[in-house]
Amino acid sequence: MMHQVVRIDFNIILETLQRGIRRADIFMGIGMNAAEQQPPISHVLAPDGRFHIELVKQNLSEDERAHVAVEFGKWVTSNGLRELIETFSIFLHQIYTALHVMHVVVGKEIAVSPRRFERMGVGDQIAELQKIIPILEERVLITRSLNQARNCYAHRNGRVGLADVDAEAGEFSLTWLALSTSVREPDGNVIPESEMFGRLLPAGGTVLIEVVIKTRAFRVGDELTLTKTELKEICLCVNTIGAGILDEAQKFGLEAGVILRPGEVTAPHPAAIE
Repeated sequence: MMHQVVRIDFNIILETLQRGIRRADIFMGIGMNAAEQQPPISHVLAPDGRFHIELVKQNLSEDERAHVAVEFGKWVTSNGLRELIETFSIFLHQIYTALHVMHVVVGKEIAVSPRRFERMGVGDQIAELQKIIPILEERVLITRSLNQARNCYAHRNGRVGLADVDAEAGEFSLTWLALSTSVREPDGNVIPESEMFGRLLPAGGTVLIEVVIKTRAFRVGDELTLTKTELKEICLCVNTIGAGILDEAQKFGLEAGVILRPGEVTAPHPAAIE
């Protein structure tokens, strides 16, 4: 009896996600730092050329330079979120395709074809995956929240619109996962992260690290501003959610009786974007 062998390399699928996250992280870092640089870097793309058609002023006032820097920061955030969300969508499609192949191998049916899945929005994609593998509901909501933030930048110049807010709450809640650090003293007293540093602990203490959900609330018309630290946390959040989904996809294969042959795991250099 002939057996069809199909190779699914989950390392490559994970690298697809992590490459996009590294790109978003490093490019947002360059862009946000450039927006804050003093004195401001030149805004001139190239000389006007022989026709001397001026698209933008060559010499800006201090107020104009400050305004350009702020708008550039928004532009960087918009493109960074787009890179994250679109890469995550590609990653989810690759995971779903792998699950579809595994269903075929074990003779089971799957409702949605990979081609139809690819055309879904990222919020619907992760909800569809949730029907096949365990994904915490909070992570589905976080994914939809991040995608909605991306929509604010892409379609509303970084401002929250009526389409973004919850009808009952009257506001848009942006949520993501982040690491929280605290110290527990021997008597049980817990010192939060904001009070940890520069503090003497005569009796010592135990460092506690946990994953928490962070939330920022915005009302209609508010600018959806994010700090560099928050953007970094969001990059790590997408990586955490993706790694969890990949792990569940591998478990699904094992439980379904598919033989998984993992290849050599190679960790990319943290500074690499390709």
